[in-house]
Amino acid sequence: MGLYAGLMAEEHKRKYSDRELFSRYIKRIIPFKKSVIRIALFIVISAVADIISPLLIGFGVDELAKPNPNLLLVINATVVYILLYVIIWVMFFLQYKEIAKFVPFFSERLRMDIFDKLQEQDMSFFDKKQTGELNTRVTNDVSDFGNITFLIVETIGNLILSGFTFAILVWLNISLALIALITVPLILLLMFSLRKIARIVSRAYRSSLDDVNIAMVELVEGIHVCKSYGQEAIVSEQFNEINKKYFKRGFKLTAVTHLWRRLLGIISTLTFIIIMYVGGQLVFNGLMSPGRVFIFYLYLPKFFRPIMVLATFFPQFSTGMAAFERILDILDSAPLVTQYPNAYDVGGLEGEIEFENVDFSYKNDEWVFKGLNLKIEKGEKMAIVGHTGSGKTSIVSLLARYYEFQGGSIKIDGIDIRNMKLESYRKNIGIVQQDVFLFSGTIEENILYGRQDASEDDLWKAVTAVHAEELIEYLPEGLQTQVGERGKGVSAGQRQLISFARALLTNPNILILDEATSSVDAYTEAIIQEALEVLLSDRTSIIIAHRLSTVINADRIIVMDNGRIIEEGNHRSLLSQGGKYAQLYKQYFEHQKLE
Repeated sequence: MGLYAGLMAEEHKRKYSDRELFSRYIKRIIPFKKSVIRIALFIVISAVADIISPLLIGFGVDELAKPNPNLLLVINATVVYILLYVIIWVMFFLQYKEIAKFVPFFSERLRMDIFDKLQEQDMSFFDKKQTGELNTRVTNDVSDFGNITFLIVETIGNLILSGFTFAILVWLNISLALIALITVPLILLLMFSLRKIARIVSRAYRSSLDDVNIAMVELVEGIHVCKSYGQEAIVSEQFNEINKKYFKRGFKLTAVTHLWRRLLGIISTLTFIIIMYVGGQLVFNGLMSPGRVFIFYLYLPKFFRPIMVLATFFPQFSTGMAAFERILDILDSAPLVTQYPNAYDVGGLEGEIEFENVDFSYKNDEWVFKGLNLKIEKGEKMAIVGHTGSGKTSIVSLLARYYEFQGGSIKIDGIDIRNMKLESYRKNIGIVQQDVFLFSGTIEENILYGRQDASEDDLWKAVTAVHAEELIEYLPEGLQTQVGERGKGVSAGQRQLISFARALLTNPNILILDEATSSVDAYTEAIIQEALEVLLSDRTSIIIAHRLSTVINADRIIVMDNGRIIEEGNHRSLLSQGGKYAQLYKQYFEHQKLE
């Protein structure tokens, strides 16, 4: 038990093979092929210049070793050598300049794709994902995956450099070249044995990073509860465990990345010592010139260095691909809320609603509704009451298309809602919920959220309709008053008034109040109650309420129990029946009467 209970309960399971991941990567990189080609070209030019430069040094050494050296040739070789290093520097500059353009643009496009995909998802997706986990996908995972292209191009460039260098080593002395080549299979064997370990460690590291982000988000959002119960020390201890696990997995990733590199360094150093000895013997026996041996020694690091880079390539590549796999988990998620292929834009709906034999469950075989039937007439004001878990909110969640139902149909004005495009359909519905969410910004921006092109006159009509002008008058900057994240800086009642104005500004034909006055104090409720009577008229209204004032005046009240409608009628008729509603009335509503 605790704030972070349940974290890391499940380890990530692989959904994609390495081949599929790489194939998907290639498809994503194709739009940026010009940048990739330019980066590769700069690397190749730099590699060629780097290969030629030791030859000039060797030529100069051999020339100076002659009894009568040609100093002009030595000077020319020196000038060319300097020019080659200027070329290398220019290529290095152009290479990183192109990378500085490519990587952010590639990451920007990928983040936008993730963001758009998140907006497509229905609420069932967000029920399974945690905020910190999704934040990691958009930030850290995109950043790690964005560096993959440069890593691959640079590695290919290094391997080309190593291949060209080996050709020169063979030209210089085939015996010494074969000694250098013998160590390559051993190095590659170590590299490929590292590959699987790196992939496992990388995925574990990404999972721990998820846990840290999730824990931080939960701490910020649950700080009031934490402080109210004096749990700071316990929460810190729990986070310490999560943080330690993140540290340990990060340490393992670092060890895999660098520990093997030291081992490979030892192998290459021993090879270099052997070649130095054999090369010295060749010079002593007159089989090689000192300049030629010197050139060979200069080329050896250029031969081994690219191969050594592979020691860090696999861990970094595995980290990037592990991040990509987690990104694909979002990009490949199909929303469960569906619309028919021939769905069309709908204009203004009249508001007659009908549930026909609707089956619905949040989880498999745990049915909320089984064959639910409900009809709401155009302009009717209907209230829904029932104990927690009876299905009240599920009705409006299906109507708002937050979730998909598994059977039956929901029709408005006789049209199946699956035949309506979601964007145009939802413009006909206004929803005010109990837990009001306000965005960071001004009060005016929050009210205009659903209809940003509204005139100032329409804005003030919505404000005065819910009597929010009194609230605004007392604020230091009126409508331009800034509110913090999730509406910090204004009271619960004030947030409710703002949400009423926001919903009513869109002038919806169907208005849903999901316990919208349950967190409002009696004074604020009195302010908005009169406005509600006017605003709910001439539009279809569905009210889920724990307040007597929002139930008693409904045209019809339905009583829910375990996903079934067990009673319906108006307030007086239901009281006279002495059934479930009468029981609920005595439990929840009777004490709210003014007398």
